[in-house]
Amino acid sequence: MQKANAFAAQISLPDEESAAMDEQEFRSLYDATAPPILRYLIGMTGRRDVADDLLQETYCRFLVRQPALMEENETRRYLFSIATNLLRDRWRKGEDKQSRENMEERFSPDINIQLDVRSAMRVLKPRERELLWLAYVEGLSHAEIAEATGLRAVSVRLLLFRARRKAAALLRPAEERS
Repeated sequence: MQKANAFAAQISLPDEESAAMDEQEFRSLYDATAPPILRYLIGMTGRRDVADDLLQETYCRFLVRQPALMEENETRRYLFSIATNLLRDRWRKGEDKQSRENMEERFSPDINIQLDVRSAMRVLKPRERELLWLAYVEGLSHAEIAEATGLRAVSVRLLLFRARRKAAALLRPAEERS
């Protein structure tokens, strides 16, 4: 018994308080990571209310899991991974149809280029949209996108290439598409 106590003292297991993230650490993490994740969720759903709900669920799941200490970039990718999985769950349940319909109502007809890009994004498959968003809005590398989406980096490269090509075709004037 003495040996077991001596061994436990040597390895210094963290107690509950030291393992949990304190409020100040969480606030700092949230302030640094929430804005880009919220933009991503709004861009994918087209609805601020849905994006807010998904953002809240993302951080709830993060806090419940209490992952081991990670560097800031790793934590950011992990949070994007949670948010992406929540989006996919939503799409699987068929909840994306209402988002697409509401997205059309929000756009200003005065800004033609934004309309074209948003119209093209609506036509793309959810995975294509998320890859384009993570690569070009969030500026993640192929490896970071792979980690956030659960894909292999080689697959991300190919899928991103195809998504770019499809988006470019959608953005060409109608007379050039034929």
